[in-house]
Amino acid sequence: MSAGCAPLYDESREFAEYETLHLSAVVSALGIVALKNYLALDCEVQPIDLGRGDQLTPQYLALNPNKKMPTLEDDGFVLWESNAILFYMAAKRPESGLWPSDLRGQADVLRWLAWESAHWDAESCGMVAFEKASKAVLGLGASDPAFIARGEQNFDRFAAVLDDQLKGRAWLIGERLTIADFSIGALVPTAARFGLPLARFCEIGRWYEGLAALPAWRDAVAAKDAATAAWLAKGSG
Repeated sequence: MSAGCAPLYDESREFAEYETLHLSAVVSALGIVALKNYLALDCEVQPIDLGRGDQLTPQYLALNPNKKMPTLEDDGFVLWESNAILFYMAAKRPESGLWPSDLRGQADVLRWLAWESAHWDAESCGMVAFEKASKAVLGLGASDPAFIARGEQNFDRFAAVLDDQLKGRAWLIGERLTIADFSIGALVPTAARFGLPLARFCEIGRWYEGLAALPAWRDAVAAKDAATAAWLAKGSG
């Protein structure tokens, strides 16, 4: 590293070992919970009921003025945005290799985290999920068929990019698992739930099978499914 450049991970920094995560049972934070499990971080999970308006309370707005989740608290430090939280958690365990130590590996992971946020979530999987489910939960009116169609069209475009990237690779950037896999993989069950054509993209399916085989991922999926079922049961009761 050239003079004057500070590393993105500072090994001299100490972190508290206890955190609080504010998560919703409906909007998936699967990747964050799976990473917490994978790294064996001691972390309390506090549920946020978006339908009830927990995200609008003064207490929560003081933590996250965006009125969204997830939000992480760690010894007085508050962090929101899913991919930022993934980085923060992985940086606590540099020996895991989930945040690369080399410059090119870091840049590659950052590239895919940005892609997830800008395209995989906002323009495709997340767009369809928002229109088909989140709008009703948040009381924002009926779904917009035009936006659903746009999200479905975008899914084909961006899933092809992901599928091509995964050819010949065990994980997203090669042979090492990183937080990019946790970030992008978290929306695969959402895509399946809302009928997006995952079966067309064999490499995505193969790659996701590897994630789904991780005990940390299986436990996170089970926890999410149980929380979602409980929330739906409460809403119908």
